[in-house]
Amino acid sequence: MTFIIRNADGSIKTFAERSDDFVLTPGETIESSPLSFARYAQRFTLSSAERSGETIAAHVGDPVITVEVSCPEQLAVDIDINGTIEHLELAQGKASLALSTEIAGAFVIQPADRKLYSAAGNGTLIVEVVE
Repeated sequence: MTFIIRNADGSIKTFAERSDDFVLTPGETIESSPLSFARYAQRFTLSSAERSGETIAAHVGDPVITVEVSCPEQLAVDIDINGTIEHLELAQGKASLALSTEIAGAFVIQPADRKLYSAAGNGTLIVEVVE
């Protein structure tokens, strides 16, 4: 079983295997899912070069950064890249996204629907392109 903490707006704040150590702030709610923690965490994941849940560093002019999106049992998913929503068609629950390294800057990638998918853990990937 997995416990899901939601913000006042209904978006998923985080999730955990236990609920007894949470102190909810005003407006937050807790609910349970019958999925195991590992299975719940795998509902939406982002990775690059097998790294997930961390900042990926690249330099201007490096090869394109490939981001792998996994959303098992879904045909499509919307992702948020720096506030811009991208619709991805999935093949067997997976898709790839290519990020350019031509200009310095950061890409913050997360699920667009935060009421359905969590950005916690492997649900967010930051790619930072530096000079």
